[in-house]
Amino acid sequence: MEKSDPAYPFREIEPKWQSQWAGKRLFEVKLDDARPKYYCLVMFPYPSASLHVGHGRNYILGDAVARYKMMRGFNVLSPMGFDAFGLPAENAALKNNIHPKTSTLEHIQNMKRQLGEWGCGYDWTREVISCLPDYYRWTQWIFLKLYEKGLAYKKKAAVNWCP
Repeated sequence: MEKSDPAYPFREIEPKWQSQWAGKRLFEVKLDDARPKYYCLVMFPYPSASLHVGHGRNYILGDAVARYKMMRGFNVLSPMGFDAFGLPAENAALKNNIHPKTSTLEHIQNMKRQLGEWGCGYDWTREVISCLPDYYRWTQWIFLKLYEKGLAYKKKAAVNWCP
């Protein structure tokens, strides 16, 4: 009878490889790269709490797809961001009696740490955080332009919503 292999020493192996990936900037896309392009976008999490196993299904599978395409010779853009401008983040802050900006930015830092520990690779140079002015000023500007042209308006209409 053969001895079984020891448990996977992830505390040694994972940081070693993650450090090498970061040093090589493995997940940063190069615009002048001649390889065929592939865009791998996963849903941006709501930074209202820590990530949980349900998030893992989404982000780890997206990471696997991006890595597969990279290994197949594609120049893969896999950005990450945080859908941080809305009720989930604000309700979490209110529940914990913390200012929404403080709570949201703390959750974002924690989620980035968790994604890193999971080994998920993203092009962090293209990070989007929707609650920061450098992002939402453009959505506000676009909305105002649509409004000025009469293309944004309030109206009663049937919607696809379950009561």
